[in-house]
Amino acid sequence: MEGFFTFVFILILLFWILIRLLPFLLRWWVKRGLRNFESGFHHNNKERKKENIKEGEVTIEVNEAKHKVVDNSIGEYVDYEETK
Repeated sequence: MEGFFTFVFILILLFWILIRLLPFLLRWWVKRGLRNFESGFHHNNKERKKENIKEGEVTIEVNEAKHKVVDNSIGEYVDYEETK
């Protein structure tokens, strides 16, 4: 019976410590996420400066259309068409 009370006491103690540390861990996690988010913006600004693009200038980047790749060894290819 003494082991059971020791287990319950340690469990309660661990939960109490976790509740006390959780706000600090959450704050650290959010700050780390914001830092990573902001570094993405700084990375894009550095690339723009390298390309000599001024702020407010409009650039259009066109990606070439990708062609469908059909492997004949897999099976019959059926183009999907939705019918109502």
